[in-house]
Amino acid sequence: MLVIYFDFKPKETKEDLFDREEELKKLLSCKDETIVLLTGIRRIGKTSLLKVFLNESKLPYALVDVRSPLTSYRSLYTIFSDVLSQLNKKRRVIDLLKYVKGISIFGINISLSWDPKNRPSLLEIMDRVDESGKVILAFDEAQNLRGKLANDFLSILAHCYDYCKNVTFILTGSEIGLLYDFLMVDNPSSPLYGRHIEEIRLNRFTEEQSLEFLKEGFRQANISPDETVLQYAVSKLDGVVGWLTEFGHRCVRIGDVKKEIVDEVLEIAGRLALEELSHFSKDYILVVEAIAKGYNRWSELKRYLEDKKKRRIYDAELKRYLDKLEKRGYVVKKEGGGYELTDPVLKNALA
Repeated sequence: MLVIYFDFKPKETKEDLFDREEELKKLLSCKDETIVLLTGIRRIGKTSLLKVFLNESKLPYALVDVRSPLTSYRSLYTIFSDVLSQLNKKRRVIDLLKYVKGISIFGINISLSWDPKNRPSLLEIMDRVDESGKVILAFDEAQNLRGKLANDFLSILAHCYDYCKNVTFILTGSEIGLLYDFLMVDNPSSPLYGRHIEEIRLNRFTEEQSLEFLKEGFRQANISPDETVLQYAVSKLDGVVGWLTEFGHRCVRIGDVKKEIVDEVLEIAGRLALEELSHFSKDYILVVEAIAKGYNRWSELKRYLEDKKKRRIYDAELKRYLDKLEKRGYVVKKEGGGYELTDPVLKNALA
């Protein structure tokens, strides 16, 4: 029994990807851009779309899952060693690099020295890669590239923007504000200042898309679900494909589609969301808690925090909390005023 839609692994083929044709078409049309951002909240399907795009592009590519900030030359050069090794498996870029100092070859893998006395120029390396023909370099969760060497990475992007017609960078990010903080495109001191950057944003599924996703997934599993249960799941999971997948996977595992499984997913997902949030200040949790309970306007938030903390909350303090939460993708400002949470399970966990 092959249940493609409810498989947790990121999708890699167009046939396995549900209803992202428009976003995929936009990505494919950006193959000649230098820098493209692929953004969206957590668990919205960015990695799946990225992998499908890379395979559909038919071009040599490297995909790096960024886990830690750029705090040393070792981390920076390790990333580009990985990039070159991946490219070399798809196209022999080593022939263009063999006379560059600081490069070691282990079979088809390439290693760059980070020793200050033998460190190769990454700008020169990118020029050589450009000579090999069109390539795509993708960095998943690129906001994590922040760190004391972030400017070095931005300088590489800027150099390629100006001199490398064959290199396209795809940067994904869940924490969209932090991603833009990292790129600093509006900051005159940034190497990327004034450069054009394309952005493709993944949105939640609509109610209709969510319902169709679940129906198709259960059809793949030869299960006929109760429509009212599906409607309940759609209303609670709010178009976030990761949570819809979790619900479908659990139902398929037990061979039944039950309302209780929606509540189970909400509870587990809520605990996970709170655990992620707990890595930051407890004050952030209080702000998110207030919004989840409906205190979503400035005056209401301020009063809620003052009641909880038993002290005065200054406007600058509250602004700092909200700015940080917005940049990390937890809250968004509504057009009509006030704030709302981006993840329905977080709202459920705190409400």
